Amino acid sequence: MLCGDIGQPGLDICHDCEVDLPRLGHHCQHCALPLPSPEQTLCGHCQLMPPPFQRTVAIYLYQYPVAELIAGFKYNRQLSYGKVLSLTGLNGFVSAYTYEFPDIITPIPLHWRRRLKRGFNQSEQIATYLAKGMDIPTLPLLQRSQFTPPQQQLDAQQRRQNLRGAFEATQNLAGQCVAVVDDVMTTGATATEVSKVLLEAGAGEVHIWVLARTP
Repeated sequence: MLCGDIGQPGLDICHDCEVDLPRLGHHCQHCALPLPSPEQTLCGHCQLMPPPFQRTVAIYLYQYPVAELIAGFKYNRQLSYGKVLSLTGLNGFVSAYTYEFPDIITPIPLHWRRRLKRGFNQSEQIATYLAKGMDIPTLPLLQRSQFTPPQQQLDAQQRRQNLRGAFEATQNLAGQCVAVVDDVMTTGATATEVSKVLLEAGAGEVHIWVLARTP
């Protein structure tokens, strides 16, 4: 997929290219923002304003070639790219938990108009691979109640405003721990908004799972 060599069994990527994918190093325990010192456990923002979600599990840094693979996956329907990043990252999600996994996995939903245009929901694809690999049920616990402009060109404050009231919970969660799956975390605006919705619906904890975190 990257170098042209034959991939590993079941994956369109060779071992050397997989090893070279940029993995996330030391990071904030809440939002997974990369941190310069191993003595730090939280970034400055999470110390001042703790997010509503309890933790973020991210596998890769959002830089070459991961950024290009995710873009090809989302916008050019290169579904094999999503499969590769999900399955090569699977052990990272597993090893993030010493004890019990979350009770349920749920993907970030797309509004039906954007899903119709794209043809699929990338977060659903990722969630399906992780749910199967970790033997956790995946359910559509969220729905998109508003069509919002794309987030890419917005700053952090604009992203928060753009997503306010954009999601609804589909059921009562009765204290369950929910892992919300998305492709990338940038400002955390989406994670914050959906976490508030899920906690209001009775979730005991919300964890955010993403393939990649922006530096």
